[in-house]
Amino acid sequence: MVTTVEASADAADAADGATGERPVGRRAADAQTRNARLLSLTSRYGTLIFLGVLIVLFTVLSEIVLDDQRFFTGANLSLVLRQSAVLAILAGGLTIALILGEFDLSVAASLTLGGAMFAQFAQGTYVFTWPTIPFTDIGGGAVFGAGWQSSVLFAFVVALGFGLLLGLLNGVIVSYFGVTAFIATLGMAGIVEGYLIRLTDGRSVQLPKNVTDSAQGTLFDWRAPESWSWQIGSFSLDLTGLSIPLIALAAAAVLFMLWLLLNHTEAGRRMDAVGGNAEASRLAGINVQRYRLIAFSLCATVGAFAGIILASGRTGSAVTLVGNQSSYLLQAFTACFLGAVTLREGEFHIVGTVVGVALMTVTFSGLIILGVPGYAQTIANGAILVAALTFAGLARKAAMRS
Repeated sequence: MVTTVEASADAADAADGATGERPVGRRAADAQTRNARLLSLTSRYGTLIFLGVLIVLFTVLSEIVLDDQRFFTGANLSLVLRQSAVLAILAGGLTIALILGEFDLSVAASLTLGGAMFAQFAQGTYVFTWPTIPFTDIGGGAVFGAGWQSSVLFAFVVALGFGLLLGLLNGVIVSYFGVTAFIATLGMAGIVEGYLIRLTDGRSVQLPKNVTDSAQGTLFDWRAPESWSWQIGSFSLDLTGLSIPLIALAAAAVLFMLWLLLNHTEAGRRMDAVGGNAEASRLAGINVQRYRLIAFSLCATVGAFAGIILASGRTGSAVTLVGNQSSYLLQAFTACFLGAVTLREGEFHIVGTVVGVALMTVTFSGLIILGVPGYAQTIANGAILVAALTFAGLARKAAMRS
């Protein structure tokens, strides 16, 4: 009897195949599979799709609202590259800490510290001196020579050193003293701000003109010629004046090195393992404390470099109040979390962070060109993060249900 039933079922399937029709249950299963794949692709590539939509939207709105194409132009693309450089570097450093599951709330402080110390030494207003022995004339002179300490190279190295020191303190407090990263890094940010206020009375520090002129330059001083302008139907594409800012190249170099570290070195693979499961990593013989220390040190050092780029390549001066750079804290975290829902399922990675930075910079640039007030730009910053994460989360849940 069983054999007869199975033979009848096989005959029915064969008949369905002969008529080119598939069983209803199988068609439903295939439809669910297709929906699951579509939702999975949407959750992974949603931010990239959204970025493309924003570029098209701002390009069209610029043409309609302003009756002039001001968004997709050579000059604005160069400006977008310049504006995104600092945030890209800062978010790249923060990505390392987030990969290990740690929140570094002192990244804005490391940015401010790096820029302020670079400006202090480049101006020659701050030098390392030997301590003076009481009641004698022994000591008190410059450790490295006052003239040499005001060189740009020395200022650069020392500024990075201050960032490294901040990262080491964060790493030791969190990894070896067991303090929660949220509390430790927030406290260190306050210490840094107090130190800088004591050092400069809260005033901004101007950088030498020769430093800013060099940092604000472009690659080979090249600019796209007037021939880089085309008329496509009623749409004009004008890339005249397009240039590649040096600070954008510096950001690309830093991000590339971080990508190499995280994806093609043993240290990067171990940091990823620690972030995935710290206890399993410890049992596997990985020194979890050491890699947390490395992550915090890299995060703060890269943040200090971002501060140097901001001071020399963007503003021409360095502020000494962490609160003045606090917007970079939210922007850096937003870029990283946007990157965590790009290409991978909830994983922080450098390529995703770059996409997040591009999405934010394009949004701000488009809103500024359209004349949207500043408070709306801040609202958009938070709205983009909430919308992107919500959309990716819903798509991922729907795909799992399917």
